[in-house]
Amino acid sequence: MAYEIKRVPEDFVVEEIDPEKKVIELGWTPEFDHESRGQHLVCVLEKRDYDTHLAMKRIARALRISQERIGYAGTKDKKAVTTQRISIQGVKKEDVEKLSLQDLTLKPWHYSEKKIKLGDLWGNRFTIKVYSDSPPKTENPGKIPNFFGEQRFGSIRPITHLVGKKIVEGDFEGAVKTYLAEVFEGEASQAKEARKALQQAWDYKKALQEFPKKYKYERAMLNHLVKHPGDYVGALRALPKNLRIMFVYAYQSHLFNKFLEKVIERGLEYEEGPLYGYALKPRNYLEKEVLEEEGVSLENFRIKNMPELSSKGKRRPLWVKPVGFRILERGEGYYVLRFALPKGCYATVVVDYLFGGAGRGIRTPEGRSQLA
Repeated sequence: MAYEIKRVPEDFVVEEIDPEKKVIELGWTPEFDHESRGQHLVCVLEKRDYDTHLAMKRIARALRISQERIGYAGTKDKKAVTTQRISIQGVKKEDVEKLSLQDLTLKPWHYSEKKIKLGDLWGNRFTIKVYSDSPPKTENPGKIPNFFGEQRFGSIRPITHLVGKKIVEGDFEGAVKTYLAEVFEGEASQAKEARKALQQAWDYKKALQEFPKKYKYERAMLNHLVKHPGDYVGALRALPKNLRIMFVYAYQSHLFNKFLEKVIERGLEYEEGPLYGYALKPRNYLEKEVLEEEGVSLENFRIKNMPELSSKGKRRPLWVKPVGFRILERGEGYYVLRFALPKGCYATVVVDYLFGGAGRGIRTPEGRSQLA
């Protein structure tokens, strides 16, 4: 079956569900708690067609603070309309209310002693318009394969896991060069040309002149390498910590997807799969097989030169059941679905399961160019 999603951002609505299972509904304006105290201002952020990391960078710039002072529970889809809680350290309600940012709306809620950290949520509720001439294969989906979706790896430039593997291997130069110079066809032509030119001579000073100004992360790395030649660890640290951590998470996700594919292909009845880390002990031969095929060890996840990116590892369910699944609307060639998923699970995988194949159409993308 053929289907399409995300023709416009409004086709894909993501509403965060907090740890107490409260849905942060789109359009909701919280009544500010004037009795609350703490150094972190908790706000509701609504964004439209905006990358989460870039949204945080823009908010930090507008408030003239370090991006490290902003906390959030998880990244949301870019081509979507999304809601989530964020915390901002050291600012007042009045500071935020003065902001006017296109496609970003911040609504102060209360002060808190705690910063919102990655993972501080129950999950997300999704409302998705799926364009398809055929109905979903079931209206009561049970357990489906819990693959990581393409968002984990990057939609236009699926390199996040590739950079992560280089970091895990201790190849920081390779990680930087992969991030800066891997070329993908879906990217804007000016960026592609800048990356191709960089591959030819690795002239970072010249690359600064050629990379578009909106490519803030690439330019931050290039600036560091111009000032500190050969300091590839420092170049990576020019990126926000949350983004650096995502590189390792993405590589763990890539390995998890490989493991789950093998479980399905071999008809095994495992319930959990590995998010590999230095403290995780293999449970079966298949967990060892995936590591051997990748040429990495568990100890590689103890990253000595960048200990803040080290990962102990943990386990993740191989199967997930959508909560409260229902079809809100049936139209001429489309269906509007609503369901909730626990944190770390992907709505695109559910849609692919219902309208594509076996929920395996969304996986680590391949077809990348090779570095010179």
